[in-house]
Amino acid sequence: MLRRLLVRDVELELEPGEGLPPVCVDPAQLSQVILNLAVNARDAMPDGGRLSISTAAADEDGYVALTVRDEGVGMTADVVARAFEPFFTTKEQGQGTGLGLATVHGIVTQSGGRIAVDSRPGTGTTVTVLLPRAA
Repeated sequence: MLRRLLVRDVELELEPGEGLPPVCVDPAQLSQVILNLAVNARDAMPDGGRLSISTAAADEDGYVALTVRDEGVGMTADVVARAFEPFFTTKEQGQGTGLGLATVHGIVTQSGGRIAVDSRPGTGTTVTVLLPRAA
């Protein structure tokens, strides 16, 4: 599904971690998280680039990390601070609702996880989602 979504010159790189425990999240909601992050990454790379999605054991006990990285335009600190606000968008009118990252944030926190964004203009963006391991 992701490859169809990334119709532009976006190279998709998947790096699944090995031997990871299951996480405590609804599979359909996790798909929504990945799709929303991938759409934002695609839109941040109008001239193409690499989108990397990886999973790994987190340094913190009890969590598995899902990391989505892009080589896009990046965001200022002010934009990162507002990124999860409902209806906040940097896209042109008619190009986005501002609900994608708010939805991602809601799903992650509802699942007992955490989310962090690392981005600077011109350097791309890394979104790290920490999800609790299933008991």
